[in-house]
Amino acid sequence: MDIFSRKFSAVLLALLMVLSGCASESSGITERESGALVGGGLGAGLGAIIGSQSGHAGAGTAIGAGAGLLAGALAGEMARRQKENTKKEIRQEMMQQQYQGQYAPQPYTTQSQSLAPVVQQQVAGAPAPVRQEMNTKYNPRTGQTFPSNYTYDPNTGEELKPLT
Repeated sequence: MDIFSRKFSAVLLALLMVLSGCASESSGITERESGALVGGGLGAGLGAIIGSQSGHAGAGTAIGAGAGLLAGALAGEMARRQKENTKKEIRQEMMQQQYQGQYAPQPYTTQSQSLAPVVQQQVAGAPAPVRQEMNTKYNPRTGQTFPSNYTYDPNTGEELKPLT
């Protein structure tokens, strides 16, 4: 029976390693899933080694695979969150660099808010020339247009597309 447990552990370990080696980001597998596969394979291997020392290689493999699966999934999820935070920080930094030396972009305004300063200037008697910039870029999702020197939507951080 002991030889059977060792063979079973070796086959299970080899199978887990093969499956974890086939996982890649191009196949659509997430960081959490790839971490779980690698952790499960490593845990099964360590569990088999430790279990064989005590005479229970099968139980050691099962326990090690479960613990490794959980630890790998947690490590993969932490890696995914770190990656998302890094992307967010880079996007914010790019937007800050884009708007340095220019006027600060304003959040969405309504029609009445954008016309209020022009009406007040006309009432005061000083005709003010209204400077209009050509909006040559737009956000495909919101449809809002922006000047040609903008690369990203200041409100959403999405990349702008040229008007055609």
